[in-house]
Amino acid sequence: LYRRVNGNIPEEVVEGIERMQILFGEQDGDDIFYRTANAVIDWDNVVSVRIALLVRSLSEYGVDVDNASYDLLGVAVAEPGDRHMRQVFTTTVSLRNRAS
Repeated sequence: LYRRVNGNIPEEVVEGIERMQILFGEQDGDDIFYRTANAVIDWDNVVSVRIALLVRSLSEYGVDVDNASYDLLGVAVAEPGDRHMRQVFTTTVSLRNRAS
């Protein structure tokens, strides 16, 4: 996971983050619909953010190949085919002063 500093110089923030997916919770009446950024209808109605991370071990482990596929909030990640261990972490965060 990287960020840009000092005029677009990439700086690693967290090692081992292989993929990240973000959905925005847009409130419509009593319902909240989670959408990608380009599908949000009214940003003033966004009350939460759902984040999924695919985290990979920094070094390979054992002899078994990772043939699993991973789901990050509806986005499929193909089988990596290497010996790194992986895990998906997902959380939903309410935006301050936005949720009613």
